[in-house]
Amino acid sequence: MKFDIDEKHFNVFNLLLLLLAWANTCYILVIFTKNFVPLLLTTILVLTGTALTLAMVVITIITTVRWVKHHNWGWWLLIALVVLCVLSWSLESTMRGLLIREQVYNYQQGS
Repeated sequence: MKFDIDEKHFNVFNLLLLLLAWANTCYILVIFTKNFVPLLLTTILVLTGTALTLAMVVITIITTVRWVKHHNWGWWLLIALVVLCVLSWSLESTMRGLLIREQVYNYQQGS
């Protein structure tokens, strides 16, 4: 049986899927076999899963930066990140205000 990977069809998405599958397999093995395997093997599985996850993050960041540079979307990406930060901050402050008002109301009703 010949196992040959064609470079044209093996792209970054396939690599990320493969790394995700390996990392999740390591984590699932840790979860389901934590009572049966020694602590050293569990530690090795956790470290392997963490390393694979970090590799996915690095590859995704590098690919995203190259894609943004290739399509000249630098300013649009920066604007989108600023808008997302402003929206998330406003949503967080709104929810915090609602929570504080609810706590004040509950305190006033209790006394």
